[in-house]
Amino acid sequence: MATPAPIVDVARSFLRARLTGDRDLLARVCRPHAELASLAAARVQRVPDDLMAELDRLQTSVHELGDDRRLVHAYFGGTVHLLVVVQGPAGPLVDPRYAIEALRPDDDRREVIRRFYHALLVGDGDTLRELAFDARGTEILAHEAAPAGERGQLEHVAATMGLAQLGQGEPFAVPKGVEFVGPRHAELGIEVWSALAPGAEIPFLLRRRDGAWKVIPFHFIQAAVVARGGSIVG
Repeated sequence: MATPAPIVDVARSFLRARLTGDRDLLARVCRPHAELASLAAARVQRVPDDLMAELDRLQTSVHELGDDRRLVHAYFGGTVHLLVVVQGPAGPLVDPRYAIEALRPDDDRREVIRRFYHALLVGDGDTLRELAFDARGTEILAHEAAPAGERGQLEHVAATMGLAQLGQGEPFAVPKGVEFVGPRHAELGIEVWSALAPGAEIPFLLRRRDGAWKVIPFHFIQAAVVARGGSIVG
């Protein structure tokens, strides 16, 4: 479907603000965030005219995520920029968390998410068992290896997807509906992260075991059961 004009406008403005270092424009088109200014480019001498012209005719596609959230693919500068745009009372705004988190180096939590997701994409059952908090049922996630020509692309997706930790009260989608980050997660030492993949926001629940962060695979196993025609009990 065609991307609504207000969403194209806010995506274009977000990219323009990052490119030109316009912090005021960033503040107008993004949801509030304490570190929003970090997204503004360092002072640039001059943005090439052809790049600004490309921005003016920005090509986009949009996917519904639910809960007034849309995933926008913006094709600019020879790459695809993934932006989450949230519909608010005053209009659409970019959720800047993924972009802000991308400025940080990966720590052990981010690394385990990337490794687990890559293993999920390529069907690497051994790695899935290694990284799972509880490996029971992970055999359903293993599958035939991807063709050689696709492996580099899958590795790139896992290595570059946006990652952001969710806070108390924030929703995340699971196969049986929507759950919320709550006190019980904190009591159990569980962190809930969201990964921005090309087609969806994917929740990852992390918990430490034997001194290392592991992925709780339950929701991935549920999704695999549903995909094979099974049903979820409870």
